[in-house]
Amino acid sequence: MGRGKSGAGVEVRTTSIRLRFYFEGKRRTETLNLKPTATNIQAAYRLAHEIRQDIDRGIFDYAATFPDSEYALARKRELEALQQNEELARKEAEERMPLFSDYVATWLATLACEKATADGYRTQLTNFWIAEFKAKRLDEIKHTDIAKAAAKKALEVSAKTVNNLLIPLRALFAAAVADDLVEKSPVDRVHNRKHQRPPIDPFEREEMEMIVTRMRECYPEVVYAYYEFAFSTGLRTSELIALRWGSIDWHRKKAMISRARVRHKDKGTKTHHAREIDLHERAIAALVVMKKHTLLKGMNEPVFCHPNGKPWPSDRIQREEYFYPVLKDLGLRQRRAYNTRHTYATLALMSGVNPAYVAKQLGHTDTTMLFKHYARWIEGADKGAEARKMDAALAKKLVLPESGTR
Repeated sequence: MGRGKSGAGVEVRTTSIRLRFYFEGKRRTETLNLKPTATNIQAAYRLAHEIRQDIDRGIFDYAATFPDSEYALARKRELEALQQNEELARKEAEERMPLFSDYVATWLATLACEKATADGYRTQLTNFWIAEFKAKRLDEIKHTDIAKAAAKKALEVSAKTVNNLLIPLRALFAAAVADDLVEKSPVDRVHNRKHQRPPIDPFEREEMEMIVTRMRECYPEVVYAYYEFAFSTGLRTSELIALRWGSIDWHRKKAMISRARVRHKDKGTKTHHAREIDLHERAIAALVVMKKHTLLKGMNEPVFCHPNGKPWPSDRIQREEYFYPVLKDLGLRQRRAYNTRHTYATLALMSGVNPAYVAKQLGHTDTTMLFKHYARWIEGADKGAEARKMDAALAKKLVLPESGTR
C-alpha cells in the first residue's frame, strides 16, 4: 500500500501511522509513534483489528492502549474529578446521616397511635435496640447485625417477645427508606420466629360458680361484682375497668362498649369499634351491687372500683390480690384472669347460642376468630346430634328380597 493512502482504519502518513476508529459514538484518531515501514504498517493493522474487536466486546481500555493520548488524559481527569465529587458527596451524606438513637427519637415523634402502643415501642427501642447498636449510624446497621441480636435475645426470652421487638424496628426502617436515608430496610429478611400460641383454656361451669361464690364469701362485694360481671359478659379486662355508668341502658338491658383502659390511660377498644352488648340477668345483678358504690359519683364514673372506692387503675391489682389467691385456695389450676372472657364464649357456644351472636357480644367483626379459637366447643354444642344425622344419612339400607323369589 502506498504512503498517504488509508484503509481498514489505518492511515499511512509520510512520517507516521494513524489509526481511525469509532468509540462511544464518536470518531477517534490516534497517531502511533512508529515509522511507516512495512512491518510497522502490518502491526498497525493488527492493532486496529484488535481495537475494533475489543470495542465490539465492550472491553476496550482507551488509556491502556493510548496512555499519552489527549483524549485519554482528558478522560482520566474527568474520571478523577468524578471520583472526587462522589467521595465528597459520600462524606457529606455520612455527615447528614443520623445516628440510630437520634432517628429513633425522630420516628417516635411521628407516631399517631395509642399512647400505650407508643410507650411500648419507646421501651423496646430504647432498652434493647439502642443499647444493642449504641452510636452506630442508621446506614451502618446491616441485616446480620439485627439477625444476630435477635438470635441472642431468643436465648433469654420467648419467640413471641423477640417478634414483638422486631415490630417497631421494621416500622422505623420503613420510615428511613421513605426518608431516602437508606435504600433498603435491613429488617426485610429478618423473619419472625415460630412460636406456639397457647390454647384457649376456659373454666368449666362448676369452676366458674366456685370462683364467684368464694369471691362473694371472702372479699368485698365490689370484687365479687367485678368478676360476676366479667364471667357474665365476656368483656376484655381493659373494657371492664373502663366501663362508665353513662354506657348502661337499664331499660333495654344493654351496655355500650366504646373504651378500654390500658396502662392507666383510656383509649378506644381493641378493634377501634364501639359495640352494644346485651346484659343478662347475672350482669344486671352485678350492676345493682355496684350502684351504691359508684353510681352517685356521676354518669362518667367507672362502674367498678377497688375496695378503697377508687377506680381500678389496671387489671393487675384485682388479678394478683384476688383472682389468683382464690384459684389457689380452691385448688384450681392456675389460669389467666382473661379466661373469664373465654369462659363466657365457651359456655354460650356449648349451650347452642348462635356463633354470630357470641361474636357480636365479644366484639369480633365476624365469626372468623370465633371458629378459629373456639371450634371444638362449637362442634360439641350439638351433643352429638349432627353426628347422628350423618350416621343416618350414611346408614346402609337393608335390601329385602321381592316376594316369591328365592
